[in-house]
Amino acid sequence: MPLTSDALPAGQPIIEIRDLHKRFGQQHVLQGVSFTASQGEVVSLIGASGSGKSTLLRCMNLLEIPDSGQIAIAGEQIGLQHNRKGQTVLADLQQVERIRNRLGMVFQNFNLWPHMTVLENVIEVPIRVQHVPRVQAIEQGEALLAKVGIADKRHSYPAFLSGGQQQRVAIARALATRPAVMLFDEPTSALDPELVTEVLKVIRELAEDGCTMVLVTHEMAFARDVSSKVMFLHQGRIEEAGTPREVFVSPSSERCRQFINAQLCRA
Repeated sequence: MPLTSDALPAGQPIIEIRDLHKRFGQQHVLQGVSFTASQGEVVSLIGASGSGKSTLLRCMNLLEIPDSGQIAIAGEQIGLQHNRKGQTVLADLQQVERIRNRLGMVFQNFNLWPHMTVLENVIEVPIRVQHVPRVQAIEQGEALLAKVGIADKRHSYPAFLSGGQQQRVAIARALATRPAVMLFDEPTSALDPELVTEVLKVIRELAEDGCTMVLVTHEMAFARDVSSKVMFLHQGRIEEAGTPREVFVSPSSERCRQFINAQLCRA
C-alpha cells in the first residue's frame, strides 16, 4: 500500500522539508521549519493551537503554497517560482497532481461526499483520477473498508454513520490512492471522547504496518506510544525534536515541558 523502500535510493528520506516559511498577511506562521522523515517513520507534530502544525501539513500537500523553502516528497522536489507580483506560485501544475497522489490526507472534519455511499467515497479518486478499473477499485476499496473495520457499512451514506465511522471511511479513502505518506490533521479532534479510541486503533495499526505518517495531534499518550519522532512547534518554529522519550521525558525546552505536562494532566 505505501511506497516501497525500493522506490527510493538507499538512505534518501521520503519527506524532506528545508527552511519552510509561510505568512498570512503580517502573521509569520512558519519561520524556517526543517525536518526529514524516512520510510516507515511516524512523525507527530505537537504544540499549542496556532503554532503552525496544520499549516505545515497543508504546505506539504500544497493546499497552501509556502513563501519560501523546499519540499521534497518521495525524492521529488516541488517546484516553486515567483509571479510578476512577487508571489510564490507552483511551477508545474502536473507535478501537483503527482505529489498529491503520493500523499493521503485525513482532515479533522471527515470531508466525505454526502451524496455518495461509503464505498463510492473510497473508490471515486482511484477511478476518476488514477484511472483504476472499476472492478479493481471496488475490490481494493472493500479490502480497505475491512481493514478499518467498517466493511458492513459500505452501502451506507455518511449521514447515517457516527463520527468515528466517518473518520474511518476518510482514512480508507486516503489509503485508496496508495500514498507514499499519510498526513493526519488532528483526526480525533471533532469526535466525541468515546469514539476517539476506534480511530486511534486504526492509525496505530497503520503505524505497525510500516505506513509513513505525519500526524498533528493533541493525544499525547498516543503520540508517545506510536511515534518514531516527535516535534514540538512553538510560534512557527520547531523548538524541540527527538524520540518520544527525549521529548516527553527529558525535553530541553521549558515551553515544551510545560505544554506536555498541561496536556497530560487533562487526559
